[in-house]
Amino acid sequence: MEHSEETTRKNWRQYQQWMRGAVMILFLLLGQYGVAQTEAVFKLTQEQGHFFCETTLNGASAKVMVESGVPGLMMSEAFYEANKEALKMEVKECDEKIMYLGGMRHIIYSAQARLRMGGAIFEGPVKITREDDGLKMPIQMLRHPLDNSSIVRMDLGRQQFSLCSRNELQDSVKGASVFDLAYNQWGMPVVTTTLDLKADGRKARLTGKFITDMGNASLLFLNRNNTDMENLVRKGTLRLLDARDKATGKVVAQGIYAEKLTICDRTYKDVSVGVSTFKSLEECGFLGLKFFTMPAIFDFGENKLYLCR
Repeated sequence: MEHSEETTRKNWRQYQQWMRGAVMILFLLLGQYGVAQTEAVFKLTQEQGHFFCETTLNGASAKVMVESGVPGLMMSEAFYEANKEALKMEVKECDEKIMYLGGMRHIIYSAQARLRMGGAIFEGPVKITREDDGLKMPIQMLRHPLDNSSIVRMDLGRQQFSLCSRNELQDSVKGASVFDLAYNQWGMPVVTTTLDLKADGRKARLTGKFITDMGNASLLFLNRNNTDMENLVRKGTLRLLDARDKATGKVVAQGIYAEKLTICDRTYKDVSVGVSTFKSLEECGFLGLKFFTMPAIFDFGENKLYLCR
């Protein structure tokens, strides 16, 4: 009898230890599952220099181009008509015009909307146009579903972007370089920094505002409508190279071949930099997708840009 009771107590202690271990494992699994459920991660594909994600808008399947240089969610009339029951937007007729690098867009309907985009939330204006055949999503209007923060991590080197909550931010930006963000009159996020450039053996420095443009496929594009940039060209500090049409010989673009350039503490060698005149913009230029192949975190709520190592 004593032996039986001792055996029973021993078995009971082993059972308790096993249960504690099982509960701990279950807790860890649930914790991992909970984290996975709160992540809003979007896988990207690259087409013609731009990035797209396959997702849903209020449950409607959507292929969205990642942008930051548009004043709202740009939506084709065809997509709206095919999915308006799911979108549930209160639209109004509109006669607005927006100039893209690729030409004029006529807005026929507009709305103010809060839409579920995959595991994230879009909140802002929606512009519906006949000229576009898809959707363009400004990342600065995306929000995390748990705390409504607007913190976007771009990791184009891994072909993905994600939204993180404010609680997760501090661990994500350790060791990162920090820059202040602002917005121009079109709602485009801009960063103030200094460009140091060496071309044709000449050194040039340009300090001012640069638009962070997720719709621009280049590393850097400069704007001659900016007074300081135009002065560098006029004085001969920067000499522009012509790109000509092979058939007609006409100049179709101009640019600079930089032996070395440094901007936002990142250095690049042997790169081509496009130059054009954007009459409606006063910024020095654009930081495009090739600049963001290394991870970057936009905290649109606190107006900070973190460039990770």
